[in-house]
This record gives sequence, C-alpha cells and structure tokens, in this order.
Amino acid sequence: MIRSLALLLLALGLAAPSVAAEPVVHLTFDGRPVDRAGGIAVARGGVVYADVVDLSKAFDGLLTAQGHTVVVTVAATTATFTAGSRTAQIQGSPVALSGAPFFRHGDLYVPLDAFVVRLAGARLRVNARRSRADIYVNANPLS
Repeated sequence: MIRSLALLLLALGLAAPSVAAEPVVHLTFDGRPVDRAGGIAVARGGVVYADVVDLSKAFDGLLTAQGHTVVVTVAATTATFTAGSRTAQIQGSPVALSGAPFFRHGDLYVPLDAFVVRLAGARLRVNARRSRADIYVNANPLS
C-alpha cells in the first residue's frame, strides 16, 4: 500500500526527487569569511560554484536578471551567465565555463573561477578537496 502510494505521488510529480547534497565550500575574500552561515559556495561535479548575487555584492557589481539569465558588471567588465549553459559571454565574447550555472534554492550559482578570475580580475585559490576557496583582491595569497 505505501509503495503504491509512493509510486503514485512520484508519477504525479508530487514527490521530491532524490538529489545528492552538494558539499558546502568555505569561501573567503581577502582572508575574511564571505558567508559565516555557509552555503554561498558549493562543490558539484568537481567544480566550485557560488551564488551570483552574493558574489556581485562582494565585488560591488551591478546585476540584472531576466528568467534564467543574469548580466553582471564588475568595474568595466560585463558577463552574461545562463542557467544550464556551459558558455558565458564576457565582454561580448563567448567563454567556456568549467560547469553550467544552475539554480539552488531559487538562487543562480555560477562557476567561481569564471566569475572571480575572468569577470572580476581577482585571484582565486581552491584547495584540492574543493572544501575551501580563497579570493584575493587586495591581499597577497602567499602571506
């Protein structure tokens, strides 16, 4: 009986799909934690992603969103990210991404390397386990 009900709910789309949790990545900006509660950055498929809104705020960027696409400007550089696409537009040129942006809890997550290095022009260091990522703008990563 319970199995039949579960199958019926799944068939009707009422049961939540089973999704493996993405491990949270500890993210710092010039040595300071970006998100003390955790969850701004996650690892998925060997790629570190971060919430595009929080990243835009950290870099004093301007963000506009329309559907599954966001346009972000940091300083004089503009990038367009689209959920599900492994290609972004940065300064009007296509750039291959390390992974496709995706929605998580209603927020768009973009590959951290593309945002930090390509868009913001900052330095990024990610540990081998993908559990920590450090963004450097005004700090020396060797110190």
